[in-house]
Amino acid sequence: MSYRDDLRGYYALGRKEAPGIVACILLATVSYIVTRGTLFENGPRVLPAELFVSDPVFSALAKVGPIVLALLLGLPIALRPLSPGASYSSKYLLRVAIALMGARVTVDVLSRASPAGMVIILATMAFTIGLAFHLGNRWRLERDASALIGTGNAVCGVSACLCVAPVVGARPHNLHAVIGVISLLGLVGVFFVPWLATVVGLDDAQSAVLIGGSLHEIGNVVPAAEIYSSALGGGDILGLVLAYKMVRVAMLVVVAYYLARLFSRQAGNAVEGMPVKPQGFLLAFVAVAVAVSVLLVLEPQMGDSVRTALINVSASVLTIAMAGVGLAMDLRQTISAGRRLLPLTGVVWLAQLVLLLAFTKLLV
Repeated sequence: MSYRDDLRGYYALGRKEAPGIVACILLATVSYIVTRGTLFENGPRVLPAELFVSDPVFSALAKVGPIVLALLLGLPIALRPLSPGASYSSKYLLRVAIALMGARVTVDVLSRASPAGMVIILATMAFTIGLAFHLGNRWRLERDASALIGTGNAVCGVSACLCVAPVVGARPHNLHAVIGVISLLGLVGVFFVPWLATVVGLDDAQSAVLIGGSLHEIGNVVPAAEIYSSALGGGDILGLVLAYKMVRVAMLVVVAYYLARLFSRQAGNAVEGMPVKPQGFLLAFVAVAVAVSVLLVLEPQMGDSVRTALINVSASVLTIAMAGVGLAMDLRQTISAGRRLLPLTGVVWLAQLVLLLAFTKLLV
C-alpha cells in the first residue's frame, strides 16, 4: 500500500463511525476526570488537585491513569453500533497519537541520559525482545504474540504493542490479551520497582536507570519516580527517569521497522534488494521529533510551548484510542488468551528487571 492510499484511510469517516467515536471521547473524558481531575491532558480542571492526594480512592485511580482506565471502561460495553467508530479510533486515532509522541523524544531530553545508562537500556531492550521470541518458540506461542510481548516490555507498553501490531499481523485476541497483561504488570511495577531499587541499595542515578528502563508507560514511570522520592526517601529523579524512558520510546521506530522486515521475510513477502517501507505514522513520529528538536534550538520558548501542546494532544488522543481498543475487544477471547500469555510476559519482564539491575550495579 502506498503512503497516499494509507492516508486516505484517515479520511474514511461517515455516519456509521460517529456513535463509536463519540463514545470513545466520552469514555476518555470520564477517565481524565476521575484520574486527573481534568477534561483532558492538562486541560480545564473540574476536580481539585488535592483530592487525588488526600482521598485514597482518587489517589489509587490517579495511579491507574486515564489511558488504562479508558481501556477498562470500554471492555464491558459491547454494542454493535459503536463498533465502526471504535475500530477507527483504535487504528487511525492511535496512529495520530503515536506520531505526535515524537514531541517527547527531543534532543534536550535524550541528552540528560548518561552514555552508560543508554547502553544498558539498549542492550536490555535487545535482550528482552530476543528472550520473548526464544521462550515463545519453546512454549509454542504464536510469533505475533511473542513479538507483542517483547516489544511491550522492551519499549513503551501498550503504545508499542499497538504500534507494531499491524507490521506483525497481530491477531486481535493476542493483541488485546498482551495489552491487558502489560497494563497489569505496569501497575504492579509502579510500586514494586521503586521498592526494589531501595531494598537493593541503589543510589539515585542507578534507580533512575532501573525505573526508566523497566516500567512500561509514561503513566507508570512518573508515579514510580514520585513514590521513590516521597514515600521511600530518595532524591528527585523524575527528569532523569523520563530521559531514560524516552530513550526507549525513541527506539519504537527502529523496533517496528526491524519486526516489519523480520515478519515480511519469514512470510516470503520481501523482494530481494527491495527494502520494507516503514509505515507512514512512524515516519511522522521521526519528523515530529526532529522538527520540535530544531525549533527548541532556534526558538526555545516557542519550541517548549509547541512541545507541551503536542504532548498534551498526543496523550489525550491516545486515551480516546485506548477507549476504542476496549470497545473493540472480545472480552472472553481476551481473557482466555491472557491466561495463556501472562506467564511468559511476566517471566520476560522479571528477566528484564534482573538484567537491568545487574548492569546498573556494575556499570552506573
